[in-house]
This record gives sequence, C-alpha cells and structure tokens, in this order.
Amino acid sequence: MNRIALSGLGRIGRVAIRLLAARQPDLLCALNDPAPLDQVVHLLRHDSVHGPASCAIQGLQERGQDYLLLDGRRIPLFHATDPAAISFPAGTRLVVEASGRFTRRADAARHLKGAVSHVVISAPSPDADITVIAPVNGKDLDPGRHRIISNASCTAHATAPMLAILDAAFGLEHVGMSTIHVVTNDQRLLDAPHGDLRRARTAFGSIIPTTSSAFGALRKVMPGLPEGFGGVAIRVPTLNVNLVDVTATLRRDATVPAIRDAFRSAAMGPWSSLVGLAEPDLVSRDFTGRTESVVMDLDLTKTLGSRFVKIFGWHDNETGYAARLCDLVGDLAGRI
Repeated sequence: MNRIALSGLGRIGRVAIRLLAARQPDLLCALNDPAPLDQVVHLLRHDSVHGPASCAIQGLQERGQDYLLLDGRRIPLFHATDPAAISFPAGTRLVVEASGRFTRRADAARHLKGAVSHVVISAPSPDADITVIAPVNGKDLDPGRHRIISNASCTAHATAPMLAILDAAFGLEHVGMSTIHVVTNDQRLLDAPHGDLRRARTAFGSIIPTTSSAFGALRKVMPGLPEGFGGVAIRVPTLNVNLVDVTATLRRDATVPAIRDAFRSAAMGPWSSLVGLAEPDLVSRDFTGRTESVVMDLDLTKTLGSRFVKIFGWHDNETGYAARLCDLVGDLAGRI
C-alpha cells in the first residue's frame, strides 16, 4: 500500500493522526504544519474535547530535522507554508491537505510533485476533480481521472445517509436541512471584523445563524436531490457534536414507526458502520467520540399528516468526519 503525508494539523488533522496511529500506523510517512515542534506535540497529546492521546507522542530534532514519535515510530515533521516547498520523503504518493487554506484545485495541486500523484482535501472544494461521500458516490471515484479529491464536509457526511435512506424508503418530493453546529475557528472569539457579519460576533455569546458549505457538497454528490434543496447553519456556543434536522415532504405515505423501522434496518444492514442509533434521552455531549457519520435520534422523529416529516441525527463533527477521511485515504492509497 502506498504511503500518505498529512499537511495541516488543525482540529481534523490532529484527530486523523490519532485515528491513523491506532488503525494503520505504517500508512503515515510525513507531516507538515507551520507550528513549532513543541506546540504540535503538546496539542496532539492533550485535547480539550477528546482528552489525552491513547498513543505515546514525543518530539525529536535531529540534524536540523523535526520528527514526531508516535509510539516510538519516527515521522518527519516539516513546517512549510507553501505546499510546493514541502520535501516529502520518497515514496509519498498521497497527501491529505488538511490546513483549510488550500481548498481550490490549483492550490491543492501544488502538492503534486515528485511521487505524489493524488491529494485529498479535508473540506469542501469549489473545483476539485470530484467530491466524495463514499457510500453515496464512492463508485464514481476513478484514481486515473481524479487527482484532486474533496472529502466534502462533516455535515454533508452526516446528512447524506439521512437523505439516502429516507429517499429509498419513501421518496423525496421536497427537502431541506438545518444543522445545529458547534463553534469553529472561522468565527471570532470576541467581536472583530469578519466577512460574515454574524460570524464577526463573539462565538460563545450568541446563537449565530450562518451558511453551510454542506449544501453545495451534497448537491454535487447527490445530483438527484429535489430542486431547491438548502437550509441554514445555526452556530451554538458548544465545542463538539452537531445535530442535523431534516424536514421533508415524501412521495409515499409514512408513519413514525415506519420511518424508524427504515432507519433501524439501514443501520443494521448496508449502512451499519456509518449510521448509528441513539439511546433514549441523550444530549450532544454523549456523542463525543462516535465514529459513525450520523447517529439517528429516532425518538425525535415527527410527522405532520402522512407525508410531511422531520428526522434528527447527531454526529461528532470531528471524530466522525476524520474517520471518513481515514477511510477514503486508506482505500485510495491501496489503489494508486
């Protein structure tokens, strides 16, 4: 299997490193982040949301080169701000672009040098060769044609199974979605200028309506969605775990028990590793660490008449998304 490098050790990058260290420790061959070695080590060891790392993490500098030691395995750490300036080791075929800065194709493609043949962007991209939510359109990924690949967004990965299962069981006439979304780094800690005037306000002081990149990603991945599909993101002052609220008009009659049965069958069948079922009466904190794309809260299912429905699903927006990112790069590394 070809080896991968990861550039950008932010929230998703660090969670992905933890998952890769546990799942496929030999897959990761290099890292890149502008932060100094001691800061990278500290933030990987200690996480305010996910707790201490389960693997031993140390830093080492030798002959002017920084290394990260994951359970004693030495991985070179570079500090370039320009993808074209990173000297990844020979044999690096795939780069995960997780900095959040290089989401356009031309920018992410600056990683394509030497043996590097493919880049996976850990965010929505306006012009990647393909946007992938594997269980929905993974079969369309052709490594021969698609070299810059977007892994969509955490909300898109959570919403896609909800839409697909509901559509398969009852058909979708009209559909919209709202995401109750945690604070992200694209908000201001205290009031300060921002292109989105709502995000300019202190993140932990208000409920903040804003936009979501998930809608564009979902339209790319699921072109058969009803016309006008859209919605809103409601940012709330919490640190982790989102709640997706899907409202739909169905093509066929449905009852609450029938909707619940459809999701139970999917969760125990073809969507078993990606769709979970929530225990009764849980709140957002209880879903931290869940690796599924979405965990359905079937107790919240509502109907108005026989075809107007609301369904709800939780997701750990960091762990669940990072798990799907690792799934994608692990599969792709075996195919290129």
